[in-house]
Amino acid sequence: MKESKIINSMALLLCTAMALPAEAAPRLITATDVKATKTTYSFFFIDFNKVQLARTTAQSTLQSRLTSAGEGITACIIPADLNATNINCGNGAVRFGPDFFSYHNATHIPVPTLNFTAADADSGLDSVSIEYGNNALSPTVVNQPTQSPRVFQIRFNKRVAQFGFVIDPFIQTDPTVPLDEGRLLDGVQFIVNRQATPVRDLTKELRGNVHFVGVEDPHGFTEVTVVATGNGAVLADQYTIVPQSGF
Repeated sequence: MKESKIINSMALLLCTAMALPAEAAPRLITATDVKATKTTYSFFFIDFNKVQLARTTAQSTLQSRLTSAGEGITACIIPADLNATNINCGNGAVRFGPDFFSYHNATHIPVPTLNFTAADADSGLDSVSIEYGNNALSPTVVNQPTQSPRVFQIRFNKRVAQFGFVIDPFIQTDPTVPLDEGRLLDGVQFIVNRQATPVRDLTKELRGNVHFVGVEDPHGFTEVTVVATGNGAVLADQYTIVPQSGF
C-alpha cells in the first residue's frame, strides 16, 4: 500500500512538472546571433496624394524593389510619417503599441537601396520614404514641449524566440561636434516572460555607429517590453523576429 502511494505521488509530481511551462531564459543577442529564419520589417510611408497607384499595388511594387535589391527587408506601410502609433507589421506579426511612434528625421542608420524605374517615377512611387521609430512623441509645432521617452511594448501574433532592432544611439548633428556628444540613451534592456535581461551598454559608443540590439528566449514569447536606460530615446529601424518554430 505504501509503495502504491509513493508511486502515485511520484507520478503526480512528474505530471505536474511536465505541465509547468519551461523556465524563461532571456539573453541579449547581437546581429551575429540571429537565425536565418528571420523576418525584418522597416517602416515606409507612401503619400497617396503623390502616388497614383492602388494601395496594394504600391505596396507589392515597393516590396519587389526591396527584394530585387537584396535588402532582406519586408516593407511595413505606416499611416503617417510622424507620430503614427499602434503600428502593425506583417498582419499582426509585429504590433507596436501606443508608446512607440513613427519618426522622419535623419539618422545614421543606412537607408536601403531602392532601384526605382521610370514607371515608378511616372506613378510617383519613387516618392516613398523610409521612416524610423521612436519612443517619444515628436513636437509638431514651434515651442511645443518635448515629451519624455517612454517604456514601450511590442507584441507578436505567434511565439518568437528572437527579437531585435537596429538602434542609433546618437542624434545627427554638426560633424565638428565631438563624436561622444549627442547621445540619446545609455543603454537598452528587454523584459521577456517577466524576466529582465542585463542592460546593453551604449555609453562607450561614438556618434555614427549603429548597432543591432536584441533578446532571445528559446522557450518563446509573445510580447517584449523595451526600456531605454538613462531616460533615453530609442531611435530604431529594421525590426527583426525569428519564430520559435524556426529557431
